[in-house]
Amino acid sequence: MEQNRIVQKIVIILFAFGISMSVNAQMITDKQIDVNQMNSKDLNEAPKKVFIKNFKVYYQMIAEAEKTIQGGRQFGGGTYTGDATARLVVGVEGIEPEDLQQLTNSLYNDYVTKLKNLGLEVYSSKDYPNLESFADDELLDGPRINEEQIEGSLMVVPDGFSYYVKKVTKKGKEKGGFISNLGGSGVSEFTSSINHKGLPKVSQELDDMIVVDVAVNVPSMYMDQKAALGSVKIKGGSDLRLENARATYGSGKLNKPGAATPDKYIEMMLKEPIKIKGVFAEQEFKSQAKRQTTSVPSYSSYFSVGNSKMELSNTIKCNSEDYTREVGKAVTEFLDLSIDKLKIGMSGEKVK
Repeated sequence: MEQNRIVQKIVIILFAFGISMSVNAQMITDKQIDVNQMNSKDLNEAPKKVFIKNFKVYYQMIAEAEKTIQGGRQFGGGTYTGDATARLVVGVEGIEPEDLQQLTNSLYNDYVTKLKNLGLEVYSSKDYPNLESFADDELLDGPRINEEQIEGSLMVVPDGFSYYVKKVTKKGKEKGGFISNLGGSGVSEFTSSINHKGLPKVSQELDDMIVVDVAVNVPSMYMDQKAALGSVKIKGGSDLRLENARATYGSGKLNKPGAATPDKYIEMMLKEPIKIKGVFAEQEFKSQAKRQTTSVPSYSSYFSVGNSKMELSNTIKCNSEDYTREVGKAVTEFLDLSIDKLKIGMSGEKVK
């Protein structure tokens, strides 16, 4: 009997340990990130201060796709086809903007606390209102939610954080500098910020303070469009993931004529999406449309063919607590990994 009880206890302990390991399992490994650095070991010479220039998280709430195949006279004449358009709109249900704001606030506060735990003083634009680097720019304060930056996504800025933009359009879209906007804000936000977002200029003005630029993208869905044999089809579904995340730490300005690069920096970027499980059920949606065909006399100058168009709207349901918990874990892990890289550089070692 005693031996049986011991065996049972061992089984229970191993079971509990297994659950703990699964709950705390690492989602992001070094194989899934790219680390770009220059003179990273010299970050130990930088002031023990950081200036957070950018901190934004994008949450995809709606995915919309539309594809059309054009009609017209068919080869050989006499037969005409109309256009066929398929359209699919999928939205996330169960999450409110307030939930995303609270999540982003929590992510930011945790991030700042961990930077301070490295012995760093933490500042943002509100702490330096007279920087020459932003003399012609507009100061924006969090909390802030913007739906104009990336179609279908909410860009969320944390409470207590301030940042500069060149301007805000009438529609509410934030604009950066000319170079930083190349390819569109949705593209430039997640590309390298080493050479085109003014980090070295700001750092130089702040006596080589470490300048931080963070942007994280959390898509919820996928869309796949196909057209063949007179029909067009769109397939979409749930696919919650961490994607295009970037954290940049730069100090100083490279001492070369015309250089716009920090003389020491670390930049960490995801090189593949990180699946976020336990939030959405697996769901898939389709929309399909076929072209209508009619024959008309070859001498007819005018004709009309009805277009076939389908719209299919769907929702992906989730629990807000599940979403904020699991997304929060993924984003926190990415940010923690970037802080680990910064810590290595600040200790005088080269970051790999």
